[in-house]
This record gives sequence, structure tokens and C-alpha cells, in this order.
Amino acid sequence: MIDGEEDTGPGDTGDEHPATPSQPPIINAFGSSPVPTTPAPDPDFGDVEIDDAPATVDDDDTPPSGIYVGGEEVQVIDATALGKALAQANGLTQELGGPRIEDLRAGLVGIDLGASVAAIARFNQDGKHEVVPNAEDELGTPAQVFYDEDGEQLIGKEARRLAPSAPDRVFLDVKSLLGESQFKAAVGESELRAEDILAAIAKRLLDDVTERTGVRPTHAALAAPVWFLPPQREALRRAVEKAGVEVVGVTDEPLAATVPYSLQLRDLNPRKAAVFDLGHSGLGCAIVQCAKGDIQILAAEARRDLGATRWDGVIAEEGARHFFAQHGFDPRDDKGAALDLMLRAEEAKKSLSQRPSVTVVVSARGKSVKINFTRPAYEQATVALTEESRRFFNHVREKAGVASWEEVDAVILTGGGARIPAIRRMVVKETGREPVKGINPDEGVAIGALYWGLFARFNKDREPKLSSKAHRKK
Repeated sequence: MIDGEEDTGPGDTGDEHPATPSQPPIINAFGSSPVPTTPAPDPDFGDVEIDDAPATVDDDDTPPSGIYVGGEEVQVIDATALGKALAQANGLTQELGGPRIEDLRAGLVGIDLGASVAAIARFNQDGKHEVVPNAEDELGTPAQVFYDEDGEQLIGKEARRLAPSAPDRVFLDVKSLLGESQFKAAVGESELRAEDILAAIAKRLLDDVTERTGVRPTHAALAAPVWFLPPQREALRRAVEKAGVEVVGVTDEPLAATVPYSLQLRDLNPRKAAVFDLGHSGLGCAIVQCAKGDIQILAAEARRDLGATRWDGVIAEEGARHFFAQHGFDPRDDKGAALDLMLRAEEAKKSLSQRPSVTVVVSARGKSVKINFTRPAYEQATVALTEESRRFFNHVREKAGVASWEEVDAVILTGGGARIPAIRRMVVKETGREPVKGINPDEGVAIGALYWGLFARFNKDREPKLSSKAHRKK
């Protein structure tokens, strides 16, 4: 629980709130001192502010003949040229005939089915991209699914709230289970695979777009993590198609994350961009080259053991340690309490990216303990993780054949973990560059997938015609 919120405890759905006889004292995590009641201005706050505005670069409408690229002196890249380059980077074919951008945009969405948060982007009536809010008016939907005793499903924030009450009926990181043929979940009278559960999340996103805009999406472009193998990419495709749309293609997340940056360029001179993607279930890093509209991945690699959950785990471990010292048992021995602690640790991590301190309540079997976490103490406790991330980032740069960070023109942060102030400072210090502004870490992949989808859709639409031509030639 974050300080100021009401604690219902694991297993309590919030319908009743029994009075607490006495409030337990607040313990300081990692042996730190509590911050003052009115803290001094935190120099990190400027680092945490991330521009949530879409990566548009001009107020004029995007013309039907191309896509805007540039800043003050806006240029237009021919859609065919950019489409050919993007398509070739993904092993597709492209003819020289120019597509009708309006037709390609119609009904198209870009979807980022993250392990923790999912987002969906579309083109509005003016041809501008936008991330579509869900029914709760939030741009990101928690990628969690909860099934009640009758097999009815809840998706998003409500699923997350109910998770500790029935940990065996909630699925929190379905994306990581894709492609595992052994995984099957008994829900009611049905047996579900990971892609069935992920399809429910995709359907929720599509339903939200339909409710918000009055238009049902017909085509979707997706992005897959660096560590996804072909069976997982195919399972991702099937999951979204089960939600009722045609998937035009699956690109790589580093490429998708780079597309918004490429649309901000003022010219077509070759540039190298470094992508640092600290997602919920892994750290993915890449060196990407943008030249004449072409986006090419020079090197990409992922560490599944270095996702943002590692930072959550530091808070959860400290909470469990203090709880054990107070009450003599580990709260994680109870599945519901363990899940509750994990979720609260994740929320505390997010709060510490915006605030100097946060209080977490750890509860189990009617017992509880309050623990105060300060940002300085937390950063010290996670310094080894930050250093490990730095070394891995450099490893990928060297793998790409880039001798130093001076050869890199831009740094792109994506993934929810990229909001951690210590991570951002590390990246700036290591590369000597501020991250690209105007790209929200939680939304860049969905927007990039949307633009990439224009060209993947064009190629997909052309395939039957090309096959017909080849047949006639025979």
C-alpha cells in the first residue's frame, strides 16, 4: 500500500473495512533515516518528468502523399520510399507503386501487449497518431486477467485489485508464457492456453477503441521483444487474431521504438540510435541505424533476468525481512500475501520515481508492518542492478561494432522501468546524451508499431496481386 491509500489487505475485496485497534510504527527500509515531513526540492524531479505528448513535430495535417519528418523545417518523405526501407528491414518485399495512405490508415492500430501494461494506438481523422485511452481514461491498461469462480473474466485494474484474493485465478505476465506448449490453465469448464488469455487483453483494447471512437479496428500491427523466438511471435499473432482483427505483421520492439524518433528527424543523414528498453520481464538493448528512411537493427540482445521486476523484488525482500522480524514468519508463505506484496512493491517503485519517499504496508494473516522507503536508500540498494544494466548496454554497443558512445546520435528510453531516475541518470552519464524527448516510454512501441503497420499492410495487400502477376507470366 502507498502511504495515504486505504489498506484492505490480501484477500479483502474492499467491501468491508474493520477498524484497526492501533497503528503499527513505521520502520525505515535499508536502515535509512526518514525524510522530513516537508522535503526539500529533489534535484531528480527534473529527471523524472517525461513529455507525454505524442511524437508529432508539426501542427499541420499529415498529407496523403507521405509522412512528416522533421522539426521547424518540415519535410515529407515519400511513403513508398520509407515503406520499402522499413519493409526490407523486416524481410518483406516492396514495389515502387505508392500506396494510398488514407486507405492504409483506415482501421489500423498498433498494439503493444507489454508484460505489465498494454497500449493501443491509432490514426485519428486528421491522420495524426494517438494512444487511445481505455474505459478508465488511462492510456495504459494493466495486462492482468482475473477469472471469478464462474469463469467470468476481469481485465486491467480490477483484475489487479482482486488478484491477492484468489492468486490461483489471476494471470499477471501472460506474454512470457507464449509459445510454452505445456502451459494450460483450467478456468471453469475450459482449459486455456497463454494465447487465449492474451487474446482477452487484446480484445479489451480493441473494445476500448470501438467504444471511444465508434469504429472497430480491422487491422493490427504488433511488436515483439528481442527475446521472442518464431514460435512465440506466431503465438502473439494468433492471440491478437483471436481478438477479431487481421494482423498485418509483427516487428521487433527496438525497431518500433525507433520509428517515432525517425519521424522527428529534419533530414535523411545516417544516424545511429541506442534503444534501452527496461520492461517488466526483461531488459532489451539495441543499436539501430536510421538512414534515408531505412531503420536497421545493427545489434539487439535481451536479459530476461534483468527486468523491472528485479527492482520490485528489492522492495518486496526488504518488506518481507522487516515483517519476519516483527511477527516471526515470512508473509510470502501465503500465496495471496506474497502476490499482494509483489504488487505493492511494484507500485512503490513507481511512486519512488515521482516522490522522495513512500510508505508500504506488508500484510499477512491479520498482521501488518509499515515500512518507509526513501529514494536515496532505494537507489543505494539497487546500485548493483543499475551497474549490471550499464554493463549490458555497453555489451550490446560493442556487439554492434560501435567503438564508443560518441558514435551514437540518439538514445531512446522505453519500457516502464526506464522511468526509474537512477536508470535515466546512468544512461545519460554513460552515453553523454539526454534521451530523445517527446517519446513516452509506455507508448513509443505502440506508436512505432502503428507507423510500421502502414508499410506491412501495404505489402500484405500487394502480395495477392504479385502472386497473380507471377501466375499470368507462367
